[in-house]
Amino acid sequence: MAVTNDTIIQKMINELNQAKANSTDQVKMIKHIENVRLLCDLFVDDSTVDANEISPEEMKAMIGAQTNPVKQDKDKKSIINHDEANGDSLFDF
Repeated sequence: MAVTNDTIIQKMINELNQAKANSTDQVKMIKHIENVRLLCDLFVDDSTVDANEISPEEMKAMIGAQTNPVKQDKDKKSIINHDEANGDSLFDF
């Protein structure tokens, strides 16, 4: 007999509510959070998910779309010429 996803999610919600209700008792709260973790494992199969590999869609969701990445022009030279200066920085002597 298979358990439906809705049943598992409802059990997760119940465990979270119990964890919230027992927030003053750290031991009981952690036990309910551990139960939620076990229920999550029913959805996520470790053999099919590689935690070290991030898909392009996940990366885009995490950092957002970058339409104009900033590029530095390394060939650009300073147009200001100072006597006895060795570079563009104040600390170049």
